[in-house]
Amino acid sequence: MASVKTEKSAKMKDVADLAGVSIKTVSRVLNNEPHVQEKLRRKVREAAQELDYVPSQSARSLRGNRSYNINLICHLAGSNYVNAIQFGAVIACQELGYQLSISLLENLSGKTIPEIRAAFEVLVRRSRPDGVVLLAPYANDEKIGFVLKDMGIPVVRVGPVDLQSHGMMVEIDDYQAAIEVVRHLTNLGHKRIGFIRGSDDQRASHVRQSGFTVAMEAAGLDLSPDLIRPGAFDFESGYEAGRHFLGMEDRPTAVFSSNDDMAAGLVAALHEAGIKVPQEMSVVGFDDADIATRMRPFLTTVRQPLSDLGGTAVRVLVEGVTDARGDGAKRIVLDHEFVLRDTTAPHPET
Repeated sequence: MASVKTEKSAKMKDVADLAGVSIKTVSRVLNNEPHVQEKLRRKVREAAQELDYVPSQSARSLRGNRSYNINLICHLAGSNYVNAIQFGAVIACQELGYQLSISLLENLSGKTIPEIRAAFEVLVRRSRPDGVVLLAPYANDEKIGFVLKDMGIPVVRVGPVDLQSHGMMVEIDDYQAAIEVVRHLTNLGHKRIGFIRGSDDQRASHVRQSGFTVAMEAAGLDLSPDLIRPGAFDFESGYEAGRHFLGMEDRPTAVFSSNDDMAAGLVAALHEAGIKVPQEMSVVGFDDADIATRMRPFLTTVRQPLSDLGGTAVRVLVEGVTDARGDGAKRIVLDHEFVLRDTTAPHPET
């Protein structure tokens, strides 16, 4: 492809001339429209890159009545889970020529439908999003779903959802992943296995506990209530669960934690008490967050492709796979992976 030199800002016609295609084709490629041959997409993108062509965002918006903005909505800032999903969403938006806006809306689930609508009307006035990515617990909130659908805003939910009409969601198989954790521990000879739940307002907590329960029952193992502890997906609740297990006369020899932050808190409590991990107690987390390889020993866990969850949610919105007014479930299930590290070992008496 011959090089075209220019002293001023390149225009769409320059990209079309360099790529040897029509201006309409350039427009379709830059707007990520479907049904364009991959060979043509590649030629247009290479030409745009060589010319340092930057499309006018305002012109794109006026032509297509779009803002080229995706809004990701969460209830909590700073968690490993939220940060990893945000990162994947940002990368996908950059690749597709969109901007990602992040809205922290606290306590939204506790509000009335008129209050929720008012919050989203403010958001729409400010950023005019072409679509919304909802993270837990908002992803599973019936009132929020009703408002977004009524306002005609396309939405993709990340994580397991249990709604009558929930459109498109992107998730992993949390249920099967929990079963795999229990099987790993039982294969190591553990029979008394504890479980730390996540937050009650998040569907993933219930799905993971269901998988844990089914696997334990299938193995014929004890499901005493004192083996199941509440949690909040944070270090502190994992630490408190650890203190509880340490106080039991017949404490578990292995514990499955619903996320890595709680697993780290559990390991800290065990370390304080002089209990060796994994020699005296095995620990398994969930997510494969950064803390899993920063703590010692390295944490055995279930890897969620968190960045891919965020990126896939954005691509689904941009490609128009989901309809804001659509009914019925549409699921994209990404692969998870059991990651064996240093916090699990055979039962101490094996």
